[in-house]
Amino acid sequence: MGFIEELENTHAKILINQPMKKHTGYAVGGYAKFYVEVKTLFTLNEIISLCEQYAVKYKVIGNGTNILVSDKGYDGVIINICGLNDVFFIKNRVRAMSGASLKKLIKFCIDNNLSGLEALSGIPATVGGAVVMNAGAFGKNISDRIISVETLYDGKINKYYKDECAFGYRTSKFLGNNEVIVSATFEFLEAEKELILAGIEAYKDLRKCIQPIGRSCGSVFKNPYGHTAGKLIDSLNLKGYAVGGASISKEHANFILTEGKATASEVKQLIDYVKKKVLDEFKIELKEEIEYVGEF
Repeated sequence: MGFIEELENTHAKILINQPMKKHTGYAVGGYAKFYVEVKTLFTLNEIISLCEQYAVKYKVIGNGTNILVSDKGYDGVIINICGLNDVFFIKNRVRAMSGASLKKLIKFCIDNNLSGLEALSGIPATVGGAVVMNAGAFGKNISDRIISVETLYDGKINKYYKDECAFGYRTSKFLGNNEVIVSATFEFLEAEKELILAGIEAYKDLRKCIQPIGRSCGSVFKNPYGHTAGKLIDSLNLKGYAVGGASISKEHANFILTEGKATASEVKQLIDYVKKKVLDEFKIELKEEIEYVGEF
């Protein structure tokens, strides 16, 4: 048997030539040669092992809210792990599988009177993606509550305690390496449900005041040391500037919105334009939070 035959013999859901615009926050991008959905660690390992055996490139994703997929698509296997989404207690701690949404994890916390992630409510990420980027908002980060992270690499599960994860501002040791996060274990604080809900509502109100409505992948750029990317971009009067169907939000300059028949190429052109303008004016090089998938 060849790669395709063995792939079809796994327990995964397999879609051929799947349009990635259906699976990303920007709703742009070409076709993935293979789009695979997994629900168990066994199947995840099975798919990755096959890709490595046949030298087929692969990319593991969650909600697709922090990636920009090329209009040329992805000539390999996109592995979606959103089906790997259990959240449960391990003694007095909480373990969340990497495909669980932050929304599901926060609901689990609400249901069990646990506080610590209120500031992250509204971030449309999975646990795995949030851990890789050390997602955060309003001065709070997901790493604040992490005890350990479990990864899959070379067919084995590895466990890293928090001080081994190299968490920093929108980064971790897992960013850009070949280890796939499969779960994270958290320690939260006990609190009254009413206080937790009040905190979530307060952060939601803050988001409504500063974040735009529309198709986006959240903040495009990391904040440079001593600055905020949005203010730098805004100071250049770039709000509303557009390339085709991609435009800089009029509400928050660090958001790019897509509409109509926007393309990944237009988003990338707009990102490159903003980076050049900021570099020319302030001698500051902006770094993307979003990740590029495929060839640009």
